[in-house]
Amino acid sequence: MTGAILWALLILVLTLTPGKSVPNLSIFDYDKLGHAGIFLIQSYLLITGLYLKSKTRSKEKYILIGSVSAVLYGFMIEYAQEFIPDRGMEAYDAVANIAGALCGVGLFYLQNNLWRR
Repeated sequence: MTGAILWALLILVLTLTPGKSVPNLSIFDYDKLGHAGIFLIQSYLLITGLYLKSKTRSKEKYILIGSVSAVLYGFMIEYAQEFIPDRGMEAYDAVANIAGALCGVGLFYLQNNLWRR
């Protein structure tokens, strides 16, 4: 769970930095893949952290909580960027955030089903 919180803070700092302060690195050429990747990690860490701390081991409950939290976090960040100089809210970024969060759910599901075989 600590990993998910630290990752969320890193996302917050990187996404709410004014546009002119963000370094132009070649890794950011694929902006939407970057969005999807960071929210894949966010939802995976959240779901895994919640699942490992639970006593019931109800996967469905933690998948729902983790994925909804990651999606809402992505929307809030996109909205907050509207108020940051040289940044702005982008619908396709929000879609990429959602896609990444859902991929994190898929990764969690695959990992936990493969371990039980």
